[in-house]
Amino acid sequence: MEEFMSGTKLSGPKVQWVALALVLLTHSAFLILDHEYYANDTPSYLVPADNLLHGQGFVNELHQPDIYRTPGYPLLLALFGVSPLKVQYLILLQHGLCLLIAVAVTDMAFRISRNSLIALTAASVLSFDLATIRAANTLLTETAFTFLIGLVCWILYRATLNQAGNVPASVSAGLLGGCAVLFRPVGVLYFVPLSIYLFLVLRRRALRPVLVFSASFLLIPLLWITRNYLQADYWGISTVSAEDILGFRAAGTLAVRMPGDYLTNVVRIRGVLLRQACEDLERTYRRDCQRVAESQRAAYITRVGTKIILNDLPGYLRSAVYGLAYLVFGGGTEALSKIANVDSLVAKRAVLFITLPEAGLAVIGCLYWFRQEKNLCYLLLLTVIYFLAMTAGPEAYSRYRVPVMPMYALLIGGGAAATIQSIQRVWAACMARVAGYRQATRLS
Repeated sequence: MEEFMSGTKLSGPKVQWVALALVLLTHSAFLILDHEYYANDTPSYLVPADNLLHGQGFVNELHQPDIYRTPGYPLLLALFGVSPLKVQYLILLQHGLCLLIAVAVTDMAFRISRNSLIALTAASVLSFDLATIRAANTLLTETAFTFLIGLVCWILYRATLNQAGNVPASVSAGLLGGCAVLFRPVGVLYFVPLSIYLFLVLRRRALRPVLVFSASFLLIPLLWITRNYLQADYWGISTVSAEDILGFRAAGTLAVRMPGDYLTNVVRIRGVLLRQACEDLERTYRRDCQRVAESQRAAYITRVGTKIILNDLPGYLRSAVYGLAYLVFGGGTEALSKIANVDSLVAKRAVLFITLPEAGLAVIGCLYWFRQEKNLCYLLLLTVIYFLAMTAGPEAYSRYRVPVMPMYALLIGGGAAATIQSIQRVWAACMARVAGYRQATRLS
């Protein structure tokens, strides 16, 4: 036990086997106990996937160019829709990707720190995170997106170990990042924090790798934006962002000022705003709201939502803080309540019992990694901050934090190591004082 607490005695292979056993245990158990593979958003991916399979192109249920969803996950679904494969087999692949991520993060943590406590803590966080497990067991984008983002971070980190930079690695990381955007458009600006990371690490030699990386990253998203413009007259990667601005961000800005339950107010105001927007569009275009072109609807609701937010920036920030708190401290309550057959309040407290200490350890971990491996600390912090900031709001859902869980787990592992080291120092100091007191007593 003392060897484990010191974090230096367990070998790399043993640490990897423990991580593998943990993630296999939790994911297998969830796979057996939970058979709900479909979420509310799943049909919006299945429809274009089915149309692709039937040779109709990337179109929606009205057989119009789909600009609501990006093609990454529907293409994956379509691949698994080809006989003899089944779409449900994708669930197994997603659990397999989680297993690979957990083992890779564990191995990376051990190789960098040579500390088994950090590695095993990170493995435990990833293995028992309910949001991660639930996302893997659902036909949604988070698991594949997490895998791609993890690859991007790993490639860039390895490339920056060479102070001169690595242009081929920058190209590879950029193209992978661009592919990730086609799974989840929230990553479209991720090249910005990664470029900051390259500047922080490479300094004067960063310009060329940053330009190469940014150009490679933006290539695929820009091609898709061009497709949307040519086929649907929409200059953007997805109309999801427009719906998010009015239906969630603007609604949250207004709801936070109202008495009563915040989330209940958000749902009510969301309905009012969307209904009002629909009526305005019908008056403007003199046709049913659903017959107005999606690009025109997106442009209008974006303007309305942005105006509401700009008129009350403090309210918007308060709403974002509420969402951030749920992202960090919530997640998995419903799944835990269902599987463990416990009351939702008990499940919520159980989740908080885990997520609150994790958040504290993550903060301590920032200081630990800054002292031990500054470059890795930059990468972890910039990635976590970017994705949490981009998804914080009334629509915040625990699965939105899944893409940063590998980085978050490393921060928690560093925090655990720093905490144990501090406890050991305090204990050693106390024992030294006790020994000195005893020696002084005997001499007297």
